[in-house]
Amino acid sequence: MLHSSSAGSAALAYQQDRICPHSVHPSLDGDQLPLASAVTMSSQSPLSAVYTRIGRPDFNGLATYGRFGYRPEALSHLTVVEGGGTGLWVPQTIATAARVKVGDRLTGSPLVVSAIYADLAHPVSGWWCSEAKTVVPNPLGGDGASTSVIWVPQVSDLSSLPQEFSSGASVSLRFPVEPLSTLAEAEALRDRGNALVTSLGLPLTRTDVLTSAITAARTSERNVSSALLPLVIISVLVGLAGVGTVTVQWAQRRHSELRLLWVRGAGPLALGFRGVLELGLPLVAGGLLGLVAARLLLPLYAPGAVLAPGTLWVALGHVLVVVAASLAVTVLVACWRAHRTFQRRARSWRLSVVPWELVVAALAVLAWVRLSRNGLGTTLKGGELPRIDVAALTFPLLVVLAAALLATRLLRWSLAWSHRVQWWRVPAAQLAVRRLAAAVGPVTGVVLVGVLAVGTIAVGSAVAGAQKSALDSKSGVFVGANSTVQVSQDIALGRVTLPSSLRGNTTLVGVSTGALVVDPATFTDAALVDDAASVRSLLSGLRRTGDTAPALRIGRAANQEIQIPGLPLVKPVASLPVFPKLGTRGYVLARESVPAVEQVGSWHLWSSLPLAALTSSLQAAGVHYTNVADRARVLDGLPFLTVEWTFGFVAAIGFVLAVVAAVALLLAIEVRRRQNAVSGALSTRMGMRPSVLWSSHLLEVGALASLAVAIGAVASFVSMEFAVPRLDPAPWLNPAPVLPDLVPLLGSMVLCGLLVVVVAAWLALRGVRTARMGELLR
Repeated sequence: MLHSSSAGSAALAYQQDRICPHSVHPSLDGDQLPLASAVTMSSQSPLSAVYTRIGRPDFNGLATYGRFGYRPEALSHLTVVEGGGTGLWVPQTIATAARVKVGDRLTGSPLVVSAIYADLAHPVSGWWCSEAKTVVPNPLGGDGASTSVIWVPQVSDLSSLPQEFSSGASVSLRFPVEPLSTLAEAEALRDRGNALVTSLGLPLTRTDVLTSAITAARTSERNVSSALLPLVIISVLVGLAGVGTVTVQWAQRRHSELRLLWVRGAGPLALGFRGVLELGLPLVAGGLLGLVAARLLLPLYAPGAVLAPGTLWVALGHVLVVVAASLAVTVLVACWRAHRTFQRRARSWRLSVVPWELVVAALAVLAWVRLSRNGLGTTLKGGELPRIDVAALTFPLLVVLAAALLATRLLRWSLAWSHRVQWWRVPAAQLAVRRLAAAVGPVTGVVLVGVLAVGTIAVGSAVAGAQKSALDSKSGVFVGANSTVQVSQDIALGRVTLPSSLRGNTTLVGVSTGALVVDPATFTDAALVDDAASVRSLLSGLRRTGDTAPALRIGRAANQEIQIPGLPLVKPVASLPVFPKLGTRGYVLARESVPAVEQVGSWHLWSSLPLAALTSSLQAAGVHYTNVADRARVLDGLPFLTVEWTFGFVAAIGFVLAVVAAVALLLAIEVRRRQNAVSGALSTRMGMRPSVLWSSHLLEVGALASLAVAIGAVASFVSMEFAVPRLDPAPWLNPAPVLPDLVPLLGSMVLCGLLVVVVAAWLALRGVRTARMGELLR
């Protein structure tokens, strides 16, 4: 409950981070309006903007393309190059082209230039992003297609412009709001915003990006909740089984007291409620403490710490239901134990006879069929989140559960036949086997929970890591580098040189239909490739010697000569399975193989620098660019994050199960403290060395921990090897998710297992060291 609510809030925060702050509230836009009408409409919004059509403002007889605009506080968000004050603020490009200086007057108007500011360029700040399409010109576009804005200090100044700017104006109405935290706040804002926009009754185009963000967040929340429901149910069942095991051990320790009560007339049901009197308070306190711990540790295992209103109360209701179920299990198990101990044993169907591992294995096969056919699920429309197939998602967990059940059944059979083992030449091993056989129930329970713990930790951590790396890899292939911008062909022709700050981290790439034109010497300095040395070696061999241009064939492209518009005849000479930007289809040519670089479709700079660093260097050098792309924001990562959050919770459940397994192991040893003390004390007084007894307990506990780690790791690693490539939220993009390096995870689990083994063995020997022989014999 807490995790799914947190996932919804985190999804909203992610979507909100990708939306312009001033576009969160429903907004209005209009163009081709009379300037006077646009000015009147602008008064209906606390943050509006009015822009004239593009014309040719005249300063001192020199006219160039430009447009005028007004937006409250716009001047405070501009960088002044010269001047200041409250007159016209002219962008530097227009000032340079029209030779405008501070103090010049606009022809046909009383307005005077008071400042020259640096043109806005991508990426713009959050205050400008909603207006970027208007205020940021395209320097590579045709004359008059776009231009920077000449700002007026007051909206009334627009009426003083020349007559040619009085028509064709545009207006934007924005409604700034505070950042949203929960989906309930977002839905309330959407409803209020749409009602407000409707009440204005303006003939403008409404833009409502918040609705799509809410829909995506709700879908993400439902996906996480539905995907986790089977795991939560299994975890609750495992927990209830643990409660039953603890109740059995309680009945063993309270055997004398229960027999006394039985002799005095107490029935099985009364003895069952006697167990509740002793175990009920810990169960209730444990449930409440678990809820408190889940809330306090929410930032550690969940995608965020923000919860929807009322979530804690709903979670408390679920906790109380689980606590009530635990108390019911305690009564039933204690009652059943008393009946079997003090009354005639009734013949009953044993659940252990049912081949549960075969049932779970059949479910795993069905889940694999769904996963291999549909992957995570299908997307009905572009841009929507995939509806996650829960059956497919549970495949690796079902494999782990089947392996755990099979391991416990084989272990139970092995311990049943262990009395035939004669290892007295190795007394430590013989004693360890005898103790395991004497406590077959707790032993198999610890192994079952331990395998589930190791498997779920491995599955959750590996799939979450694979999703994170898949998003990073796919965005890298989609963009080609950390950041890219489109530039004019003057750079390819050598008319414009790149600034020195971009040398060694930037390369020039030509993009044509189905082909890339690269510089072999600098391409790997910026492009995202797996094996830079191998790619560099292949590219350096693309030397043109005749009429055809040698090329790399990428993936599924045809292995034959092909004519691409604007390029010479292409002849594949080598191949690679995948390549940045091209994916799995296309061709790569060397720049020196293309004689007419001006015929290449477009030229782009690829850089290993962040987008802000790349564009700031270009701006400082006066290099024009457009069509920026940032690897960190080019893809919608919410589908990947949804799967990552889901399996992050799986890993968290695994950690909880690991704690349960460790505590169950220590509790089982504590229950057998008196038996261990008697046997250990007698053994040492009969000549057994303490080191042998220590080794015996280490072998006993170490065998359980080794079985749990080995079986859980193998089952999870094998299942993930098949499942991870198919748990792909965007299968149309390469590369597919791959299994991350699991050696550190396995090493950490082994170290934690060793720690538990040492502590458990120490607890077992503590009673032997402090035992009084006379008291034990009595």
